[in-house]
Amino acid sequence: MKRSLKVGCFVGILAGVAGIVTAYLIGRVTALWFDQLTWISIGIAAIVTNMAGAIIYSKWFQSAKRPGVYYIVLVSGVTLVMTVNDIVNPPATDFGIVAHPVHIVVALISIWLIPKWLKPIKTVRT
Repeated sequence: MKRSLKVGCFVGILAGVAGIVTAYLIGRVTALWFDQLTWISIGIAAIVTNMAGAIIYSKWFQSAKRPGVYYIVLVSGVTLVMTVNDIVNPPATDFGIVAHPVHIVVALISIWLIPKWLKPIKTVRT
């Protein structure tokens, strides 16, 4: 559990930084800036969701045959729900232009790093 939280936190920090950079670059290109998309909100959301994802993934590793596939489905589903929510209930006009790529970047980093860094540690018996 402790290892899962550490990995989730590290992946969340990396994904948060990537999300912040994505939001900044899109904002620079489109001149769209939103009060809801701050470095704090993106960073905290990325860290919390990746810590939760790491815990879920590590629990699945104990019981599932293909936890990586299930994790991809889970992250994709959550990302889709978040994106659809922004489409249906946008906090501001053109909010999705910045928010949707941020969701995708954070999700892809989570899908890539959580399964990679939470592989079970193999012990060698002598």
